[in-house]
Amino acid sequence: MKKIIFLALVALLGIHTVDAQRRGGTRTPEQIVEKLGKKLNLTDEQEKQITELYTEFFKKELSREERRSEMEKLNEKITSLLTDEQKEAFEQMKKERPQRKRSR
Repeated sequence: MKKIIFLALVALLGIHTVDAQRRGGTRTPEQIVEKLGKKLNLTDEQEKQITELYTEFFKKELSREERRSEMEKLNEKITSLLTDEQKEAFEQMKKERPQRKRSR
């Protein structure tokens, strides 16, 4: 009986891990900035600064509402580091994001 329960738990944990990976799992600041860098053509200095901003953001323990507010502040800080051309592309990315989430 103990073996059956143990195997069931192992299987359940395995399924959960695969599901998290399929959905994208947890991304690191470096992964996020790498994606932004490709889409916005960031300079090395911009990438470094934005990575630091995301690292600070992810260190905070926030409620859902606090996270939403802090994310808005983070986006403002990121926008202040971008050129006008990059700002337009960044705004377009933000507009497309909710549409992507709804289609899942």
